[in-house]
Amino acid sequence: MGEEDEFRAVYGAHHTAVYRYVRRRVAPGDAADVTAEVFTTVWRRFGDRPRSTVLPWLYGVARKTVANHLRARESALAAVRAGESVTVATARDVGEQVAARDAVHRAWSGLSPADREVLALIGWEGLPVRDAARALGCGTAVFSMRLLRARKRLRMALDALEADSSLPEATDTRKVEVER
Repeated sequence: MGEEDEFRAVYGAHHTAVYRYVRRRVAPGDAADVTAEVFTTVWRRFGDRPRSTVLPWLYGVARKTVANHLRARESALAAVRAGESVTVATARDVGEQVAARDAVHRAWSGLSPADREVLALIGWEGLPVRDAARALGCGTAVFSMRLLRARKRLRMALDALEADSSLPEATDTRKVEVER
């Protein structure tokens, strides 16, 4: 199998996953273009790909491409936040859903971009720790520590918001699932 055929196979097998990864991080209208940019970079660097598991490498390329895109369009940050979707698993009424959605959004937005990326690779992309560490270009132990700290900071942010009188007592933010 030639390199072009191998690229087609990688593209066919992983395009959807890379697109979803990008879609969760950029404005909806930019996702297809940024994904195309990712695979353009992948084609140029195809000889550098790992021979074993290629998806973490693709996520690493996508991560850098997205970062470049967001730096080039700082105004896109507002559009990314507007595109977030939060599903509340347990809430009694629409008012509680809105309060819980707002709390999760505020807690998530208060995290550093590094913490959000670590949590997203595990939660949204469903990567095992070893592969998520590869995507970030760090060791498994380092990634595990970053994940532990990011989870702790998210929990503390949610607890602080829950302690605030702005959340109804009946809303349990621990049962809130975040999706994009």
